[in-house]
Amino acid sequence: MASPPRGKGKAYQWLVDHVGYPHDYCLIWPFSLTRGYGALSYLGQRHYAHRFMCKLAKGAPPTPEHEASHSCGRGDEGCINPNHLFWKTKTENALDCRKHGTQAKHHGGRAGKLTPEQVAEIRSSAEKQCDLARLFGVHETTISNIKTGRTRKILTKDPRTGYLIDVGSRGMQP
Repeated sequence: MASPPRGKGKAYQWLVDHVGYPHDYCLIWPFSLTRGYGALSYLGQRHYAHRFMCKLAKGAPPTPEHEASHSCGRGDEGCINPNHLFWKTKTENALDCRKHGTQAKHHGGRAGKLTPEQVAEIRSSAEKQCDLARLFGVHETTISNIKTGRTRKILTKDPRTGYLIDVGSRGMQP
């Protein structure tokens, strides 16, 4: 009888073998990663290894909306230590991420590279987008999005109310 194809079931077996992992330090997934998280195929479906490990070690999630949360803050580095995994709601997991400093960052928010003054300079500039991107250290798509108003809306004070209002990427019309 021929041996099974190479790798068939090895990732799953590795998880099963480590459900009782006794140590407190991170157990890093040795197989394929997807955006830093361990991934495996099981019965024809793709799974995140940390979520699969949490099911093996802690049982099924209380609801389908519960996420496998990492107490160590190193989930995006491939940690699947069953002692670090717990079922938490999306909100609880987000609070943990904030505590660990691993929350998702998005451009245009607090993590954005550009100041409002730089955005105004980009909007008023006649230079090529590729040159502006190089000058400000951002991607050309960022420059394009600013120029077309898809990101970085212009806010100005309404002279009647004093509230900040969105006037779009073109500014207020006279």
